[in-house]
Amino acid sequence: MLLKFRLQNHRSVRDIQELTMLCGPDGGFGVPLGHGGTLRVSPLCGIFGGTAAGKSTVLRAMSTLRALAASGSDVRDATQRFEPFQLDPAARLLPTRLEVEFLVDGVRYVYGCAYKRDEIAGEWLHATDRDRRRVWFERDRTGFRCLPESRLDHLAAACEPDTTLLSLGGDIEHPWLAPVAAWLRGVRTVRLTPGARLAGGLAHLADRWSEQLTLLVSHADLGVVGVERDLLRLVHAGRTGPAALGGWAESDGTIAWLDLLAALLPMLERGGVLLVDDLDAAVHPSLAAETLRLLRDRDLNPARAQLVFTARAPFVPGTDDLPVLDPDQIWYATKDAEGATALGREPAVSQLGPGDLARELWLARQPK
Repeated sequence: MLLKFRLQNHRSVRDIQELTMLCGPDGGFGVPLGHGGTLRVSPLCGIFGGTAAGKSTVLRAMSTLRALAASGSDVRDATQRFEPFQLDPAARLLPTRLEVEFLVDGVRYVYGCAYKRDEIAGEWLHATDRDRRRVWFERDRTGFRCLPESRLDHLAAACEPDTTLLSLGGDIEHPWLAPVAAWLRGVRTVRLTPGARLAGGLAHLADRWSEQLTLLVSHADLGVVGVERDLLRLVHAGRTGPAALGGWAESDGTIAWLDLLAALLPMLERGGVLLVDDLDAAVHPSLAAETLRLLRDRDLNPARAQLVFTARAPFVPGTDDLPVLDPDQIWYATKDAEGATALGREPAVSQLGPGDLARELWLARQPK
């Protein structure tokens, strides 16, 4: 499970910012550690804020770190997209630093990478087991330092300056590196594009999840009473009885929500981390809120899947007056006076009052 994510000098983020999924003793899920004890980890993390506040930057950075752990070509593509903070001349000369902390089979890992265009400037992997933190390897411009028993020296000697050691270890299924690379490669980004993937996104759910899908859509106040399993069409109640309609007849919001379910439902069973940008822009807030509640349910989410998403504002409580998100699941992206994004628990205070923009436009049109 994802525990923490840190980023520095990436797009609108200049200084180190940290996002944590760890929560208080009464929140989230209890996740056992290999050496005993448990951690309380949240299945949800919402990043909220205004337009251009930097919300999407965080998700983009997480997706970039996933690419740095993928195959060599993906790593090179990621370094080609080197995007440092542009509003500070000094930051343009520094590398981007990304670091993730996560749990696999009770072992707590920290993997990080610093990169510039066509260059991996630093890379490190630490593991904590039995309350002892061990440096599996560290890398900088002078070379690699590897734990002797890891048997990574020969692999490190073959690592190119623009390739990560983790991606090489994952490709050859190195016993130490492959599980770490596999976890990072399992971080998935879903772009909700209404109308684009209804049939394709639902095709692989026809057998395994048809009953659950029917239950969800029939109770979502969409006018849908079922799913036609063979052709993957939604069945609507009509004047002469139920009628199956193709994707062309569905609303953009319905298709976007189905697209989200197509990615989310399998993850409830196998686990993983799902990244969704602008959740409330494509999916109605009430449907988005019900989707988030699926992840919070201990019985419906046995594999402890996690969702990190962005939206404009936190979702309001439903008719049952229960909050959609706990306070420790809510983060805000704000920008300071120098244009740098910061992550925090408090929302930004808007300096623009009702009608201010309209008055400014009216004044600008007046003769000087």
